[in-house]
Amino acid sequence: MPPVTDARRRLPSLGNLMLIGMGVGVAAGIVLGESATRASFLGDIFIRLLTLVAVPLVFFNLITALASSAASGGVSRLLLRIGAFFALTTVAAQLIALAVVGLLRPGAGLAPSEGGEPGAGPTATPGFEDFLFTMVPDNAFRVFVDDRVTAVVVLGLMVGFATWGLDRERRADVTRFFASGTALLRQLVSGVLWFGPVGVAALAAASVGEYGSSIFGPLGVYIAAVWIADVAIFALYFVALRFLAATSPLSFVRRTATVWTTTVSTCSSLASLGASLNAAEKMGLPRSTYALTLPLGAQFNKDGSAVLLCGIVLFTAQAVGVSFGVGELLVLIALGALFSAAAPGVPNGGLVNQFLLLRAFGLPVEIGVLVAGIYRLVDMPTTTANIMGDLVGTTVVHSKQKEESSVVAS
Repeated sequence: MPPVTDARRRLPSLGNLMLIGMGVGVAAGIVLGESATRASFLGDIFIRLLTLVAVPLVFFNLITALASSAASGGVSRLLLRIGAFFALTTVAAQLIALAVVGLLRPGAGLAPSEGGEPGAGPTATPGFEDFLFTMVPDNAFRVFVDDRVTAVVVLGLMVGFATWGLDRERRADVTRFFASGTALLRQLVSGVLWFGPVGVAALAAASVGEYGSSIFGPLGVYIAAVWIADVAIFALYFVALRFLAATSPLSFVRRTATVWTTTVSTCSSLASLGASLNAAEKMGLPRSTYALTLPLGAQFNKDGSAVLLCGIVLFTAQAVGVSFGVGELLVLIALGALFSAAAPGVPNGGLVNQFLLLRAFGLPVEIGVLVAGIYRLVDMPTTTANIMGDLVGTTVVHSKQKEESSVVAS
């Protein structure tokens, strides 16, 4: 009998299986009608399993990343520059996503109407001051028990930054502990995600059985909105290459062709890191630069993931009739940046943070599961944006370093 790993290799990818599962669920919903809603409990099980591991994974992942960055030798001029570039492009990506989704309003097609209302109707989100107050952890264990996602993130940041004050030996011990926990939780997430096709099929069947074909239009507009936002991000990268690095965008695209094909096929930033490193070497970038900036970007810089996070929150808010003020949008941008940085490095791992961010705003996660069925279609351009942003940032930073060296030499 062939080993399980060989059998799994012959299966379609997890993203394709979810897409197939959604197709099966849609067909079942059309055929069975309202009877298909009985299968929704399978989708609820998937949500429970995913949120069970998602909260501790984000906590461990944040601490591991921060402790590792402290152990790498502190913050230099290179880290400050690449960090500033990553922060600016992530915020820009989120603003683009909010603008596109806000303009196209894909969730409005699912909004409550006289003929019927998806979910339980409009959902009330907490006020800005209340939201900020709930971010402050008051009990290290209660925030996990009460599923206070934002407080867990803040606690993770506090612990991660605290490791910077430890001596090298103790910091190494802490890093090894949380890195091992992160690896274990990633394996657990990978296992839970394999139940995703069943959960997606069940929720798709229940949604189509209850609301009919009206859900397809909003999902199609949502996919278009994500692609438009990602294309706008690529345009932003090309402008940065032209005016900040004096590099031809067309030449850059040709020299990174293997990276594009890898990101589209794997939909994993970590899996595409090898291709990104090879491309940087072929472009003549110094190893001392890209050996630090690219792995750092693979963990912390995920412009495409930030688009998905802001997009799904705004899409869901539109679907349940919730409007965000400026304060809530600022919190969304801040949390979107944090959650994208803390995303697990597994294919479809961004689903984890989508659910957590929806819960943080008190929005129904069922819509997030429905979007998971078409996640592969939006994950291809967003993963590409994640990796290309790292390469563009490395190119820009290297160009600025060369300029400084020339000035000093003269």
